[in-house]
Amino acid sequence: MNREAIKKAYLAAALAAGGIIGAIVFYAVVAELLRHMGHKPPLQPPAAYAAKYALYLLGVSALLLVKLAAARFAAKKATPEETIKSMTAAAIITAGICELPAISGLILFLLTGFTADFYLLLIFSAGLEIYHFPRLQQWEERLRTDFGQL
Repeated sequence: MNREAIKKAYLAAALAAGGIIGAIVFYAVVAELLRHMGHKPPLQPPAAYAAKYALYLLGVSALLLVKLAAARFAAKKATPEETIKSMTAAAIITAGICELPAISGLILFLLTGFTADFYLLLIFSAGLEIYHFPRLQQWEERLRTDFGQL
């Protein structure tokens, strides 16, 4: 396994995670445009509060889902190529899961118009994305641990 193959797979995963972070920023732009255009939400209290709690629960469930995905991809593979493929898939799936709170926040905003809750979920999602962003050094360390030298 050469260093170029590792970097190529890492860049693909980092680009996918960066694209998802860009999507989170796009959600904020969409919400602001709708807010300035006078968006009228279809749900009013108390139905809005029920939707709020359900979507918060969905957003926070991303923490559990990330842990489950990490456990699924943590198993040692037979070859370095399989390990790189697994790490790439794990990084992309984790980035998608970390986007879940932002999607929940956007849905919450569209249904209820709760701007503060939208931004709270958006910031939570961005924090998860940054925390779980793939790091080349961690990939190389895992390959060294599993297979010796790179």
